[in-house]
Amino acid sequence: MSETADLIITGGRIFDGRVRTSDTAVAVRGNKIVRIGTDTEMFELRGQDTRVLDAAGGLIHPGFVDAHIHAASAGAERLSIDLTPATTVDETLDLIRAAAERSDAEWLTGGGWSHDLFPLPTRHQLDAIESDRPVVLSDAGHHTLWVNSRALDIAGLDRHTPDPHNGMIYRDDDGDPIGYLNETATELVGRFVPPASTEEIHAGILNAQGYLWSLGVTGWHEAILGDYNSQADCTPGYVRAIADGTLRSDVSGALWIPPGLTAPDVPKLVARFAELRRRNAAAGFATSTAKAMIDGVPHGGTAALLEPYCNHSHDGSTGGLHFTEDAVRAFVTQLDAAGFALHLHVMGDRGIRVALDAIEEARATNGTGPRHHIAHLSMVHPQDARRFGPLGVTANIQGLWAAPDAFAATMIGEERMLQGYPFRTMADAGADLAMGSDWPVSSADPWLAIHVTVNRWSPEPIPESSGERAGSVDTLDAEHQSLTLTQALGAYTSGSTSLVLGRPGRVQVGERADLAVATTDPFGLEPSAIATVRNAATVVRGELVFVRE
Repeated sequence: MSETADLIITGGRIFDGRVRTSDTAVAVRGNKIVRIGTDTEMFELRGQDTRVLDAAGGLIHPGFVDAHIHAASAGAERLSIDLTPATTVDETLDLIRAAAERSDAEWLTGGGWSHDLFPLPTRHQLDAIESDRPVVLSDAGHHTLWVNSRALDIAGLDRHTPDPHNGMIYRDDDGDPIGYLNETATELVGRFVPPASTEEIHAGILNAQGYLWSLGVTGWHEAILGDYNSQADCTPGYVRAIADGTLRSDVSGALWIPPGLTAPDVPKLVARFAELRRRNAAAGFATSTAKAMIDGVPHGGTAALLEPYCNHSHDGSTGGLHFTEDAVRAFVTQLDAAGFALHLHVMGDRGIRVALDAIEEARATNGTGPRHHIAHLSMVHPQDARRFGPLGVTANIQGLWAAPDAFAATMIGEERMLQGYPFRTMADAGADLAMGSDWPVSSADPWLAIHVTVNRWSPEPIPESSGERAGSVDTLDAEHQSLTLTQALGAYTSGSTSLVLGRPGRVQVGERADLAVATTDPFGLEPSAIATVRNAATVVRGELVFVRE
């Protein structure tokens, strides 16, 4: 008689990571999948202690793996001042006020505020809530800070403080800082914020893990390991969570390349990263990836473009790179030779071209190497979109962003906005696909991202705005840039798992039992209804860790 299963999931349809199959059930023993087939075949493995979960017609699929996420900081924000739930100006200010009233911390920190609601936030708004203690709040994109007067005073910022390279201190008509800082200017205040302790980071990681399980996310790639803005390096928190067994999801991470690195300093950085990789691997934490932000973001006018911005306040500007092109070529080539995969944040079309040129040079110099990936992809010239496949560069997609964006249209023009996120062009040219959320920059719910990737419109309402908005933008070029449901779901499961965790991420006998069950089978729905799908259950290493009530 065959050994019994520990867990049986029946009554569903299986997506194996690449295709939807005719199978309806899966059996798990320990942390492995031991059988796939019909309900009847699975019940042959049922024993006295076997747990049976009825999928109730839902889709059984590999657990989602988020290929670009800031889980540690997101979890910490959820435990501090979390502004992401706010949909109005008043709701945002009320959340800050409530946090100030309940907290006795010397510094009030958090983030998640929306540029749609606060296109130009000021210190005066925060001073009205808290003037005695410094307040430092990151935007949802984590490229800007909103601070009060006390924080500016502590940092010594005044009308005489010059803007740093690739950063801006926004000022009033008299030249005084208004409390709004972007890109490298955030570091002027961020360096004074007390760093989170390992205990706080550990708590944030576990908070994030529980939340991600509720969404069917069983693993992820932490996109920044290192000191970044006002955030402490989260590596010690991960090492502790691995050591004490509380981190049960499969996680890898990317070592942070600070902006402004020069070509002569690259050999020293490579040597340091090699030692960190060795040390982290000994602790059970895979960090064979290096992360760099090649440019900024279109919303702040800091993404590097081939043609100028349209917004009058950035008239004639094409943004800028966070490194010289020589430095980009140097660190890409040398890290590639040392076996590091490059995880590159790029938002502008010029930034994409510089990144691809550097990878092409590394391939010519070193031959076949690690799987590099470029995240975000908001602006890609058509010629460059077709280079991903031949160069072996994975498109690391943040699908939720591929919806109409009226604010972006004011910055880069509607035509360029409509041509953004060219997923189909990249896929048709042979690019491998992975998906991630960039949470807490945007929602961590994979089904929302998949909906937008397939439909090219957002199911979520646009938040109330306190500033001028661009005219209505109703459609994107969905006919030739959307992905199929199979492509999108595959990217968020086996595509991401293969890229950042180095294993197949499939529903197959012998594979690790990291699984999720959806509330319905999306393949039986109209594409416009994909956003109604929710996660019903999550299995990590063979253990049922979440069941929707």
